[in-house]
Amino acid sequence: MGREIISLLAFLAFLGCDQQALFEKFVPKEETEFSKTYLALFQARDFDAIEAKINPSLKDSNLRTKLEQVAAFFPSEKPRDIKVVGAQTFSSGDLWQANLTFQYEFPGKWLLANVLLQRKGGDLLVAGVNVQPLRDSLQNINRFTFKDKGVSNYTILALAIIIPLFIILALVLCVRTPIPKRKWLWVVFILFGFVQITVNWTDGGININPLYFQLLGAGFSKGSPYAPVLISISIPVGAVMFLLRRKKWLTPSPPSEANLALQADR
Repeated sequence: MGREIISLLAFLAFLGCDQQALFEKFVPKEETEFSKTYLALFQARDFDAIEAKINPSLKDSNLRTKLEQVAAFFPSEKPRDIKVVGAQTFSSGDLWQANLTFQYEFPGKWLLANVLLQRKGGDLLVAGVNVQPLRDSLQNINRFTFKDKGVSNYTILALAIIIPLFIILALVLCVRTPIPKRKWLWVVFILFGFVQITVNWTDGGININPLYFQLLGAGFSKGSPYAPVLISISIPVGAVMFLLRRKKWLTPSPPSEANLALQADR
């Protein structure tokens, strides 16, 4: 078990490095700089400039109060670091949207700021802003660690190691078993697990997707370098059914009645 866990940690570390480069390729550069400049206006408490860039359809009598509440999260100190930790774009007809999330590091304080942008024609407009405090950086909050993890985390992690080994064993036995016909269908059936059960490694939350199948019955994923690790397992239905039927294929068929009669005549 120790070697498997070390291998998993090494894989996750490699995955994180590779994801960082891939993630940065999909971050829209112009909109990112626009959002950083816009969020800086909250620190400066320049509410007139903030309102000027907001979609006119969102402006009402309570807008200034809401903006002041958002600005209250920002300290006066200059941020030590600003990272883009989330980026999504959407396009439909004439509407283009970008949902960008930033992590701010201040002295003794972390913030998560989200900006929703809309582009109509050539102008960028702000369609939403949300800011919330963080207890630590997302890298630390979502890092892969065994500290303070629950039973669900360890159970699914163990099964995520055992199930692929079980499927591979069943696959090897399938190849060596004299199945009368359509062995390839059994091979395909064995390779996949059905019904996905996923644990969020950070908070231990469980999600079940009944309409899902995955190769080798297990998976490890991380939506971005700043997202939590998700470990999923699936039920190895094909491997279990094959092993239950394998004994029948290995047992020689009894001679037919015609053969018995022929032997009696002799």
